[in-house]
Amino acid sequence: SIFLLGACNFPKPGQSNPGLTVEPDASAQDFTSSECAYMWARKSLPDLSKDFEEALKEIQPQADGYAEAYGENCMDNQGNVVNFLAMETDFYVTLEVKNLEDKQVLGELIEKALAAVAKFPVEDTPGPQPGYVGITFKAPENELRLWFTQTAAEAALENELHGEELFNALQTK
Repeated sequence: SIFLLGACNFPKPGQSNPGLTVEPDASAQDFTSSECAYMWARKSLPDLSKDFEEALKEIQPQADGYAEAYGENCMDNQGNVVNFLAMETDFYVTLEVKNLEDKQVLGELIEKALAAVAKFPVEDTPGPQPGYVGITFKAPENELRLWFTQTAAEAALENELHGEELFNALQTK
């Protein structure tokens, strides 16, 4: 029996997709993609995460970060993952700050974090489309989290937004 749990986003013909694939087990050798049930999933990207975190260390020695692919698992009728189809790569950043109210400084840090993300263009990461960026600013007694699309960030930078203006533009995306 075939069942469908979500929409699949295959790359367009001729479009490369350095997506992640889980090797099928022996029982799945005759399995075709038409027999998949798709479930949203995330995959860690340890090598990319290591390189991304190194890029963040140039901003701040205590910075943390990682990258994850977001997409769909192809599940067989026994519930086993046959493969993973990446749609995008999302980047996560944690930076330390002294004051969450200083939007100028936060915006400057966002711009530096986006420069680190830009070192890993969409065509070189899993999935055919731009993903999201999550930034957590940690202050001594609180934290602030932003979540926005890479597309929104690129548009803000193209509109020459910096500092507080950049922060304000991306805080609502």
